[in-house]
Amino acid sequence: MKSKTIGIVSLVCYLLILTPCAYGMGIGATPATMEIEVGNSESVQKTITVSNPEDAEMEFRVYNEDESIDWIHISDPTFALEPHQKKEVTVRFVPTADEMGKFDTKICIVSLKIEDGFNMGSGVKIPTHITIKEAAVPVYTNPATIILIISWLCIILICVDRLRRH
Repeated sequence: MKSKTIGIVSLVCYLLILTPCAYGMGIGATPATMEIEVGNSESVQKTITVSNPEDAEMEFRVYNEDESIDWIHISDPTFALEPHQKKEVTVRFVPTADEMGKFDTKICIVSLKIEDGFNMGSGVKIPTHITIKEAAVPVYTNPATIILIISWLCIILICVDRLRRH
């Protein structure tokens, strides 16, 4: 009987460890980590679900820990949630044309009790790995393609003009 109880407790602990979300006192966030791949001068959106597991209204703040990365935009950085309510927050990654490489940062979510005058809060950090690659140039904007198309149009116009004269 004792080994069966230990097995069940071990299984529950194992499942809690592998759950893909982050929890802190007074805050829940999904996903627990983010992997982003984006082309420079392109845009990618990801959604974070923030939940209030407490029995009191909580105020939340979402921000990027690395302030030097100014191309990460959070749709609703401050908001309040009623007890056991959830909210989806959109995080947009919009690197500039000259950004390239790999970046590691953390999206932080902090909660504070609104009613409590003490203002003690908690928070979670979502590790975020961003890979920025060179964006593919569409064929119709490639300078070599434009020159080739213009050359073919000129050849066609010259041929049509010669056919009309004969």
